[in-house]
Amino acid sequence: MLDFRDLCLQWGVALTGGIASGKSTVGRSLRERGFTVIDADQASRLVVLPGTDGFAEIVAYFGQTILLPSGELDRAKMREIVFNDTEKRRKLESIIHHRLAVVSEELLRKEGLFENPRLWFYEASLIYERKREKDFSAVWVVYCPEILQIERVMKRDTISHEQAVAILKAQMPPDEKVKKADLVIRTDCSSDELEKQITDALSRMQTGVKP
Repeated sequence: MLDFRDLCLQWGVALTGGIASGKSTVGRSLRERGFTVIDADQASRLVVLPGTDGFAEIVAYFGQTILLPSGELDRAKMREIVFNDTEKRRKLESIIHHRLAVVSEELLRKEGLFENPRLWFYEASLIYERKREKDFSAVWVVYCPEILQIERVMKRDTISHEQAVAILKAQMPPDEKVKKADLVIRTDCSSDELEKQITDALSRMQTGVKP
């Protein structure tokens, strides 16, 4: 039976791209087609739920002020803190990310991928920033022009143009990710065209990934 590392290297595809590039839309399409897609953002929530070691470590470092009245983490406040403080952002990442592999492996076991290996996807924004591209069989980059990213994130998060631009500047430029990608999916198109891109991409990947 494959171990977790081999399941990633042989069958895992990283699905990445900048904020509001359309990763979730592509991920949703892949799920509808029957593929397992692990959302790193959702998985990261599991490792910091109240009662977990991750939660305890975050509270010990950041203090009780980052908790909501319900006792859960105030994610909006956490985002504000770490966005403006590189050291604190790195600390938060160190608490969360080594636990993500454990959660990811558990999710893949529940899906039966260790017994029946098949193509699966890991949706995460910072694959290249964390130098994780070699951990997977391939990297798909979801891309749209920066002006569209800004419009989308302003609408989605109800923030100003200046705030949206600042968030984008904190990430690797989309054009650099495109240059590094094994495959690029553009989302500045119609739904039908996007679905066609995904179909074509899957056709190429399913003949190229080795068992």
